[in-house]
Amino acid sequence: MRRSVALSLAVCCVVAMAQQRGMPDDSITGSDFLRYLSTGWFPRPYDAVGFYIGSAANFYQHSSAAGIVTAGTRPIAGRWSADDPFRSGENAIKKPWSDDDADDDFPSLGYSAPIMARVQWNVPLLSAIVRFDAMYEMSRERLYSLDTSRKYLSLGGTPTPFREVSVLFNNEHFLGARLGVTIPIYGAFVASEPLQLDTTRRLMIERLSSFYYVGASIHSAVLVVSEATQYVQIADAKSSLRYANGQDTVTLLHKARLSTAAPVRWHADVCIGWQATFSVFSFSVEAYASFPLASVLTDARWMLYRYGIRTAIGWER
Repeated sequence: MRRSVALSLAVCCVVAMAQQRGMPDDSITGSDFLRYLSTGWFPRPYDAVGFYIGSAANFYQHSSAAGIVTAGTRPIAGRWSADDPFRSGENAIKKPWSDDDADDDFPSLGYSAPIMARVQWNVPLLSAIVRFDAMYEMSRERLYSLDTSRKYLSLGGTPTPFREVSVLFNNEHFLGARLGVTIPIYGAFVASEPLQLDTTRRLMIERLSSFYYVGASIHSAVLVVSEATQYVQIADAKSSLRYANGQDTVTLLHKARLSTAAPVRWHADVCIGWQATFSVFSFSVEAYASFPLASVLTDARWMLYRYGIRTAIGWER
């Protein structure tokens, strides 16, 4: 362990000495030890290919849909919207003929890509890194429609209006691909003669890098699973009114494929992140924002915006 730390410090010292002797910040060096050195703002990466596995977690997925109508759902009295009309506690599903909450759990919303594979190419000539991602993705989102036009006959014999909400829960799975470019904005790339870190010669250092970057990419995803659940729910008169099944909720679609679901989705992604490489081992973490270029539905404008974190670990050669 002490030998590893000492050798790592030695590499840093050699880089510093090279810069103090007037070696340019961005150069293929003439040193017998350093073969490549680029540091500071907008460093130029050395020539390499990287292979990574990783995942993405969404912090926030935002739906944009207002007053839309689609033939893919059961008919409703109003129009679909991304605005949630439920007040506090109104969306709790009740047991038949009871004011007690049912055991049904509402599925979580959001986006994730639990499995991602990446290949990236350092392009020194362009001071950029080109990368290609392939991933398995999941997206879960809801639309709502509020109807206040209906009335029921109260115990006092008077027509009483109530709030009825239609809900569309859309669970989708994709196989996606993303092609993009990242630009290192600050950091260092160092390539040297091999440094031996143990007596078995199994761990050698030839490359070191640490840099911040910005990037942009085009993301395409093919829909492979579409499970839509549509139900209508009494929101505010649960103690006085129930459907024929005794519940405040009636299911109209259950895990059915939406006939108007767009088979291919397109997004434009931007990101900012940090990547480090030690020998052949590499790690990256980035914040991203994904903006839709196509609708979820073919006959209505339903757009999904995503914001989250991606991480990846792999190796360079």
